[in-house]
Formats: sequence, C-alpha cells, structure tokens
Amino acid sequence: MKIFQSCLWQTNSTLIEGREECFLFDPTYYPHELEHIKGALPNKPLNLIYTHADWDHIAGFSEFSYGHTIGHCKISEQADQREKAGSFDLEWYVARNKELEFPRIDEEIVGETTKATSDDTLYFLPIPGHTPDMMATFFLERKVVVAGDVLSDLEFPFIFYSSQKYLESLEKMKEKVLEFGIHTLVPGHGRPVLDSQREILRRIEDDLDYLHQLRSGNQLARYRGEPIPPHLISRHEGNIEFVKTECE
Repeated sequence: MKIFQSCLWQTNSTLIEGREECFLFDPTYYPHELEHIKGALPNKPLNLIYTHADWDHIAGFSEFSYGHTIGHCKISEQADQREKAGSFDLEWYVARNKELEFPRIDEEIVGETTKATSDDTLYFLPIPGHTPDMMATFFLERKVVVAGDVLSDLEFPFIFYSSQKYLESLEKMKEKVLEFGIHTLVPGHGRPVLDSQREILRRIEDDLDYLHQLRSGNQLARYRGEPIPPHLISRHEGNIEFVKTECE
C-alpha cells in the first residue's frame, strides 16, 4: 500500500496493488502530485475508487479516466463539485494539462456490497453523514479500510448532510472494524493508522462523543477532551447551526 498525501489539507490518495490489478482511491490534487501518482502505478488494470465526490477528492479524475471507476450511486448528484474545483484552480492559478472532469462511475454501489478480486475481497460500506455519497472500502484479507472523510486525526466530524446518519455510519464502521479484524485505516485527510485496531476504535469513539455533544445542544462541545482549536471554530459553529436546524 502506498499513500500519497497532497499539500492541500493533507488529502490522501491511496494505491493498493493486487496480484492482477490495482486500486487507486481519490487521486488528488495538484498537477505535480498527480504526476507523482501516475509514475507509481504498476502496469496492471486500474480500478479507480471514489470515497465521495467532494471537489478536493475528484480533481485528478481526468488523468486516470481510463480506469474502471467505482463509487456510491449518489456521486452523480454532486456534479457541482467540479465547478468548485475549477473555482479553486482559478483563484490560486493552478494550471492543468487536462480540463477538469467530473468522475464517471462505471460501477455504482447502492448498499453494502462484497466484490471478489484476484487476491482480496473488497467490502463496500456506504457511510453517509459528512456527505450523502460517502463510502468506505474494506480489504478483508489485508485488514485495511480506506474510509474517506471520517476518522481523521486533524479534524472533528464535518457535517454537511446528516448528524444522525453520521452517528449511524460510525457505529456501523465500529461493527465492521471489529467483525473483520481491521487494523489499518486511511482517512481522507491526515495521518493513517497503521497496524492498530485500538487507535481506529479510539478515533471512532472520539467522533461519536463529539456528535453526541452537539446533538444534546452543548455549544461548548469539546473534541478529544480539548477545546476546539481556533482554526476550526468556524467549522464547529457551522456544525452547531446545522444540527440546530436539523433538530427543529
């Protein structure tokens, strides 16, 4: 497994090589970073898997569009994310060799789905909450999960879809981590967990605790026992307003 971390929000792109094929998740973001990923690909058929369609995760699609793409069925409803990536590129003068395209999804995942590959079994788990189209992918023999924008060491849950669904998704993640004996986690942003189921479960409990505080109306909610850091206060306030509206 290779993890390529962008300098934009420490966004992770993950490459897992199988015996006869390879799996690339969320290739992103800047052109030089995408060239580095391209140079690391083995000469094997490519499966391009999207954890969700947030703009910082989809910008590399044009460079890898020849691959077989897999993603949640609701990704197609997020097409406005391409314009958001385009706006960011314009603001920061990001020049690309290929025009940004919204990902084509060849294989849509609707519910929990198991897929046999050459040397592993993939288990796709929809985990809505942050967005409606979030999906975690478990490699059952490797004991790895590529999780998307949950369980980061950099940030508490960012809620853009449903706090209740987020809670349910985290509980389902905990269930599957224990059931499958998962010990390695790659989040969408930040530091991965390598060979520690205990750390994965701790991250799940920390995120559950934060969400429960919000849903109980605690506007002074803390995260991992600490006050919200200054650079994330606006996002925390956004969560408070979202949950307040959601629960009215």
